[in-house]
Amino acid sequence: MTKNISAPYIHTDKTALAKGGEWLVALAPVLVWSIFAFGARVITLCLIAALLSIALDYTVKRFVFKAKPFARIDIMAAVYGILSVFSMPVTAPLWIPIISAVLVVIAKNIRVFRAKRLFNPFVFSAAVLNLCFPAKMTAFTRPFAYFSPFSFSIDERLIDGYRVISPLQYMADGSVYEDGVLAQLYGYASGNLGEIAVAATALSLIWLCIRREADWKGTLAMLVPVLLLALVFPSDDAESNYYAFSVILSGAIVFLSVFAVNESHTVPVTKLGKIIFGAACGVLIFVTRKIGNGYEWGYFVVLLMNIASPFIEKFTKPRVLGVKKEK
Repeated sequence: MTKNISAPYIHTDKTALAKGGEWLVALAPVLVWSIFAFGARVITLCLIAALLSIALDYTVKRFVFKAKPFARIDIMAAVYGILSVFSMPVTAPLWIPIISAVLVVIAKNIRVFRAKRLFNPFVFSAAVLNLCFPAKMTAFTRPFAYFSPFSFSIDERLIDGYRVISPLQYMADGSVYEDGVLAQLYGYASGNLGEIAVAATALSLIWLCIRREADWKGTLAMLVPVLLLALVFPSDDAESNYYAFSVILSGAIVFLSVFAVNESHTVPVTKLGKIIFGAACGVLIFVTRKIGNGYEWGYFVVLLMNIASPFIEKFTKPRVLGVKKEK
């Protein structure tokens, strides 16, 4: 089998198709749980984003960048498309994943180095959509309230009938989620499709680690600072340990610690660099949440760290002792 570059500066025997397939398998637990909790509309949203991302990515490579000898279909485009849907509520109109696919392809093809992207595609999509359409992206409904998979948009009156407050929104006033930590862990809380599936996301991490597509140290490096800071600076309305676990399990922290921290094209390739990247994300997310009234700043924090990623990699890359740089 011929070798190819599947991550910046790393040679591997895996083909791009095999790499994309392993990430699709990793998404399966989150997808299955999301369908169980929110119904068939999840499938519709994912199909739109995945298929359109693949089509647009192929079109851009084939006709804009004129890839030679010919452009190949990149399964990772579908992975990013599905991940972008996981950052939406099930009530999102069907035009939202269409815009998301466009944003995914834009970010996927913006590079600062030969194989290094400037922004994580699904994080870029989530950040832009939250910034431009905050009402649509925060219309949370309770789990097991199923909506039509084919309705272009859900009637606002129907949404209001099932609308609930997400754990992160509870924390905006210093409170914790009233249904408890276990509801958040097992995925019975309200929120975005991928963010509520914490236990399922853990299964995704295990698979990615087994297939050497993820490093658990980077994920842990993001979660530990959040836990420690939450213990040191707890809410006045809850026990410190209960509050700390509620912070970790709310919003996109676990979701990003698995799928964003281990995205090889936008994080440092060095082990120390990944740890620094994850730790910085954790600290910044906690701080921005504290001063931002519970708003989910995680996507914007990851984009900021994506910009810093090449510099972190540069200063953590091993150097050969006794070798001087040429002038």
